[in-house]
Amino acid sequence: MPVKQRSPQRLDLSLLSILVVDDQPFFRVLLTEILRNLGVRSVSVAVDGEDGLDAFDSVRPDVLITDWMMPNIDGIELTRRVRASEDNALKVTPIILVTANNRKSQIEFARNSGVDEFILKPVSVKSVCDRLREVIERPRNFIDDPGYSGPCRRRRAEPSFKGPYRRFDDPLEIESEEEMIESMRSVMNLAVARIGLLVNALRDGRTDIMAQLLRTVGEVHSIADEIQDFHVSRVAQLLRTYLTRSSGPETVRPDVIQTHLNAIDVLFKTPNLQSRMRDQVVSGLEEVIAKVGVA
Repeated sequence: MPVKQRSPQRLDLSLLSILVVDDQPFFRVLLTEILRNLGVRSVSVAVDGEDGLDAFDSVRPDVLITDWMMPNIDGIELTRRVRASEDNALKVTPIILVTANNRKSQIEFARNSGVDEFILKPVSVKSVCDRLREVIERPRNFIDDPGYSGPCRRRRAEPSFKGPYRRFDDPLEIESEEEMIESMRSVMNLAVARIGLLVNALRDGRTDIMAQLLRTVGEVHSIADEIQDFHVSRVAQLLRTYLTRSSGPETVRPDVIQTHLNAIDVLFKTPNLQSRMRDQVVSGLEEVIAKVGVA
């Protein structure tokens, strides 16, 4: 059985090149922001499995992080194609699979396809960092055999060991809902900050950033829906409606956008339990934008 040694290395996130493959924009943004917050400087993204294969060949990342469920080429098929590569350097690339499925049979199926590690949804900063540490500092040797190409699946390194596959029954780390929501709020805060920067660009006469502005407002709306912060979601929806109804970037008023951002800032500081106060923030915003004729 051909075995290729994978040498342990000290984890320096700033030096890693990571490719993220996910067909859902929200999770692409979430993983990208988590990686950048961890200090990873080189993060590339692909919008589906097919795009991921092209990006993988051109980027040649140190680590591939891919979602499992994607149309056409899913994470498992993407893994198989990487492991079948004729490029010996690329085929041994550590692959981390993102999944909401922690059933033993599915984990076994994924490991038999050549996956190194798993990140269980909801994704958290800790789970991403732990899995990167695992594949960089404690890599398993690579088996390159006609029947299987991927990391060694056995619990022990001895070739004579005939015991169960490695980590099939190891519990996957499940982050609490509170930690997941906190991670998502951090990403949403960053998106709101980007909107503020785009508003400043509008004030400076930039009219070429409307698409980016709409896209970022959409990110805030999607994340707010995901964590069920319906007040922030409503404000983002109002802002998106205002932007789409504007006849052009020259008619968009930065002060109106800033008013929406001020409302979001107040909502961020107001606990969800204070629903009456949050209702007043949203209704107050609706009254203001109605008075200035932009509703």
